[in-house]
Amino acid sequence: APSNNPTAAAQALLHNPGAAQALANNPGAAAAAQAFLGNRGATYQPLLNNTHVGQQHMGVPGASISKPSTGEALMKGHTGSHALIRSDRGSMLSLSDDNVMMKQILATHAPDGREFDVRPLLNLVEDILNRATQHVDFLVKGTTQAQIEMEEKALQASHIVMLEALTYTIDRIASELSYKALGGSDAHATTTAIFNLLSSYTWDAKLVLSLSAFALNYGEFWLLAQIYSTNQLAKSMAILRQLPSLLEHTAPLKPRFDALNNLIRAMIDLTKCVVQFTQLPSTYISQDVPVLETAINLFPTAVYWTIRSMVACATQISNLSSMGHELGISTTESWELSTLAHKLRNIYELLKQQLNLCYQYIEEKTDVAFYQLLLTLFDPNALHIDNMKVLKALIYDKDDKLPLLDGATKRRVSLDVLRRKNVLLLISSLEFANDELAILEQIYNESRIHATRLESQYEVVWIPIVDHSIIPLPEEMQTKFENLQSTMPWYSVQDPLVIKKPVIRFIKE
Repeated sequence: APSNNPTAAAQALLHNPGAAQALANNPGAAAAAQAFLGNRGATYQPLLNNTHVGQQHMGVPGASISKPSTGEALMKGHTGSHALIRSDRGSMLSLSDDNVMMKQILATHAPDGREFDVRPLLNLVEDILNRATQHVDFLVKGTTQAQIEMEEKALQASHIVMLEALTYTIDRIASELSYKALGGSDAHATTTAIFNLLSSYTWDAKLVLSLSAFALNYGEFWLLAQIYSTNQLAKSMAILRQLPSLLEHTAPLKPRFDALNNLIRAMIDLTKCVVQFTQLPSTYISQDVPVLETAINLFPTAVYWTIRSMVACATQISNLSSMGHELGISTTESWELSTLAHKLRNIYELLKQQLNLCYQYIEEKTDVAFYQLLLTLFDPNALHIDNMKVLKALIYDKDDKLPLLDGATKRRVSLDVLRRKNVLLLISSLEFANDELAILEQIYNESRIHATRLESQYEVVWIPIVDHSIIPLPEEMQTKFENLQSTMPWYSVQDPLVIKKPVIRFIKE
């Protein structure tokens, strides 16, 4: 194909299996074809960007041929999916069988209504994979506090009972991954088989159960690798798995494990993101709300490619065990792992964006409900006997049981110190004139001297109003708040952010 005829160059690549070699030897023709195909978003774009990969896929002797896949079909018809396809320049798949793939995967989805909290299982899986991916260099690192907390979450008795009910399913998927990886089965066929095993589960459960099965295999692999030199049983098992040759040639294999671990982290992040959607409060957001509906439409895509990535990882591990360091890491395999990681990151970013929009939607709904509550509490026709209900609404302590600072002792205290007392609210911004503050302080101190007088039996609480659009507060603003607070002899909120936006709106209006 002459370099001055881009159409011919492109057609040569598309219709002639030997054209990749010709393009590799003719930079001018390759550039022309790249320009031609680049305007059409062709699937063969990666071949032009990497002539070695082009040789692998276009019929060069001795090269493996990658079966055209149809994973983008899962993206078709979903909001945001076209952007995902456009951004994925490394697509391994053709778009010709999009509808067939979509129907095939969705046909396996028949949830039977069972629901369970997948978070405990996900905590356990994340702990296993985090520990496994930290040992690429076969170095045992110290246990962090975060790992200890995660381990404690995963080992609670109630979680163990839940795991017992799922063990059979997890074992079946683990066996499917191992057996098909050893047999060199087609990745899409293996992925579809796993979908069939999980047909009765929800999308998030499919993800977590599959990831659990993968963690079972990968964790066992690394457990043997870590202890085989000190444990005779582990050593014998490692020999059966041909691990010693791996352990003796760590340096050449490090890029492969780095690529594996990068993909595994992407799998974990995407799984956690999908699970987060299932934890959204149905009181404030339903599945027909557009921002959530858009995300749910992407779930099949996310689940398919995450499980497909697990299949790819299992195949890599199987190849390492069977062929050891002699296998090295080929360009095609490295490209496949990095392409999958890139694809998962794209899906993750789309879902993360939708999740943030869902959080904003929920916040707006809760703010409206909270504002209505304040209107009810402060209804002038209502009888006020207990001040705690009102104070807890104004000063939203949530998990912080000591939201106030006692100006006299400079210690944090609970709202209970104000129970059955008359409370005056000192409401201001952080711009507080010194002379006004001095006058207030004088009046307050005099009232303490005559505390037996009826008109002196009150407490003062400073309610600072700050701009919630800038969180966390800038250092300058935080310093100004602390300086003002330190001069006040009365109570004040220990953090200005405990005064929520609906309270600020209520005060202003």
